[in-house]
Amino acid sequence: MLKLKHSAQEGRTFIETLAYIMIMITVTASIASVVSRSYYRYECSAVQQDLTDLHKAIVKHYAVDGHYSKVSWDDLCEDNLGPKSMMPERVCTGEGNNMKCKCKRQKGRHIFEGPVDIGPSDCRDGSCSTFYIVFDDLPQDVCAQLGTKSWTTIAGSDLERMEINKTLWYWKYSPILGDAALIKKELPAQVEDIAEACHEGYDNKITWYFN
Repeated sequence: MLKLKHSAQEGRTFIETLAYIMIMITVTASIASVVSRSYYRYECSAVQQDLTDLHKAIVKHYAVDGHYSKVSWDDLCEDNLGPKSMMPERVCTGEGNNMKCKCKRQKGRHIFEGPVDIGPSDCRDGSCSTFYIVFDDLPQDVCAQLGTKSWTTIAGSDLERMEINKTLWYWKYSPILGDAALIKKELPAQVEDIAEACHEGYDNKITWYFN
């Protein structure tokens, strides 16, 4: 009888241990899920802020020129401008006033590990009236969030047009309509049109043009 009682106790202990393990697995999974969602929300917020900061850095840096013909990552790396999390690594040579810096790679990277490109656009006679910012390899929902971002005039610079994958948004009287093959819609962009342009997966591309 003592052996049976001891065996029953061992059985209960084993079952209790299994129950405890299952509870801990469930709790751990729940915590991991919450942390994962919270970090994803942080990433979504951070990518929007980085875009805003990059836009501001370009506008302020080239405001004195009155045009955007020299917009490049190397130029920003030279003066160490732009959001730190997005900037390409700097490579500097020389010392003091003779120190020169450039970017180790030709493109920046956003928080979702996709490339970020910048440059002049709409150039004529050596002067470029607009500059572009390109975010590539974006998740579908982040593409939609960035596509519906509201832009306000900053130091004379504003959104001139926007391209998401193969769809172009432009202001009604804009003289620049880009590639004739693109689907064209007027700004301000409608949420449902943005959602349709951003497709499933992580290969969405948005190009903003600012004047």
